[in-house]
Amino acid sequence: MPRKKKYNPWLWIATLIFLVAFGSGYLVFKFRKQIERGLSDFTRKAPPFTEALKFEHVFSNFSEGILGIDVSEYQGKIDFPGLQLQLQNRQIEFVVIRATMGKDGVDARFSRNWEGFRPLPVRRGAYHYYRPNENSTLQAQNFIKTAKLSSGDMIPVLDIEKHSTIQSKDKLREGLKNWLQIVEAHYGVKPMIYTGDRFFWEVLHDHGFNEYPIWVANYNQIVEPETEDWTIWQFSEKGSLPGIGEKIDLNVLEGGKERLEGLLIQ
Repeated sequence: MPRKKKYNPWLWIATLIFLVAFGSGYLVFKFRKQIERGLSDFTRKAPPFTEALKFEHVFSNFSEGILGIDVSEYQGKIDFPGLQLQLQNRQIEFVVIRATMGKDGVDARFSRNWEGFRPLPVRRGAYHYYRPNENSTLQAQNFIKTAKLSSGDMIPVLDIEKHSTIQSKDKLREGLKNWLQIVEAHYGVKPMIYTGDRFFWEVLHDHGFNEYPIWVANYNQIVEPETEDWTIWQFSEKGSLPGIGEKIDLNVLEGGKERLEGLLIQ
């Protein structure tokens, strides 16, 4: 009678581990680009920079870029008499100020900031922080009631960063378009959209929003954002400026003064 082979569980375990590793490696290789985007928040790899080197890196790539900042109540009380409008030998040429949030929120420092920047040699703009679970018409009306924009001011900005927890992406897109249309009808200009790289690709790309100027946030060490045809890139949230006690966002507007003039209400 032939001798029965002895069962070796370690051989089966080793074989299983090999098959799992091989299959995982194949899937990673096949879908590596999608995985890289998902993990990196749509950014490219680059060597680490200090904030000063990052600033220099951005403006070396966009030599005609214009420097701007944006502020809200989170920056606290701005010392306008002591405010320095220059950073690393670059003049700050525009500032965008948060006006409203949602259907009834008003930034606690909007009026003071709006008037404080009025006499300074910068172009002013105002933005609305969109709350995705609130009525878009009421949000547009809140912004229009608060932000009295006029000739020479920058076009209005819609800040959308978060997904809705009570409606689909399609419904969210409908609300965003409704806000944009109401605001455009009131001011007579197309608004700008502020968003993040990831949000642009997940929600806005190829859904009729590319006709609006895009202001994209991406703070990683990259040459430029993944978002296509951006107008303004918010490249840092760690800027420091004499006269402002808290960190500020830094932005580069591509295309020089002519591009900036094109973003003003006539």
